[in-house]
Amino acid sequence: MKRRSFLKLAAASTATFVAPAVVRAQSKRFDGVTLNINGYGGDYDRLTMEYIAKPLEQRSGLKVNIQASESTSAVAQALASRNNPPFDILLTDSPIMPQLIKADLIDPISPKDLPSLAKLLPNVREFGDYGIPFLTNAIILTYNSKLVKEPVTSYADLKSPDLKGHVGMLSPANSGGVLALIALAESNGGSLDNIEPGLKALTSMRESIATISPATVTIQQLLEQEEIWAAPFFDGRIYASRNRGKPLASVIPKEGIYAVNNYWNPVKGSKKRDAVFAYIEQAVSDEAIGHMVEFFRYAPCTDVKVSPDVAKDVVVYGDNRKYVKPVDWSKVAQFRGDWIERFDKAMR
Repeated sequence: MKRRSFLKLAAASTATFVAPAVVRAQSKRFDGVTLNINGYGGDYDRLTMEYIAKPLEQRSGLKVNIQASESTSAVAQALASRNNPPFDILLTDSPIMPQLIKADLIDPISPKDLPSLAKLLPNVREFGDYGIPFLTNAIILTYNSKLVKEPVTSYADLKSPDLKGHVGMLSPANSGGVLALIALAESNGGSLDNIEPGLKALTSMRESIATISPATVTIQQLLEQEEIWAAPFFDGRIYASRNRGKPLASVIPKEGIYAVNNYWNPVKGSKKRDAVFAYIEQAVSDEAIGHMVEFFRYAPCTDVKVSPDVAKDVVVYGDNRKYVKPVDWSKVAQFRGDWIERFDKAMR
């Protein structure tokens, strides 16, 4: 073969192999686009990257940058930079949602905007078209089955002489502490408008309470170290400790289940709306939700099906969700500062 003919053939062959790569790159709709979101840190962010961000980047080229930050801190940043939002999506829970809506920080999304929202369970959207819920964290009761003689079945049981000096409580600065206070108020004749019965119930169990903390991780560590033997606590955290071999029971209290949802929120003013929609599509997919439920044992806000082995440890999965007590989060936002002050005063 003449050299000139060989070169032509080589060039044609090279084009054949290069072209598909170019085509593939061009087909990635969000090449060069990065979404900025806040995160909860730890395993939340790891699973978000693995089952939301990674598949998105593989399929569409979209990158996700997670800034581990408390929701309150992320909201403060967003408020301070409205004209140049530091986040495209905010991750928050139910108690913070009224603040986001009132401050006009987030955009609503309806099923017409995003058909995949049809996967959401009925009534999990507590704020109309605002917020896309994905996991439900419930406050239930736990106790150390090795150290506690009589099973704990209600908040009232936390006053048991057997538990004197061995109960832990989350303060209302923590969402779990807010839920426990509401449970105590409503089960003792009070309400969100009258929290006093809840504070009185707490005062009546002061001899039982060894520790009050705003930090979830602190209560979890003390339970695992057997420095406290019982507590109102998050269902997924109880499961995590039990999965590490700790003898902590999960008990649905007689007073009922109180819970918060976790929400993805499109930030108003983001210039990446289509990418935000793509993120939410993946975030409510069975792939993403299924792996989060499997790891945390928090209840899904979608119709994803999980295995019986996983479902047995998910407190508000399936029919149990109907036992979750409704909470008016707008009222909670209005009263929470006062509750914290009164709680601190009552528990001194």
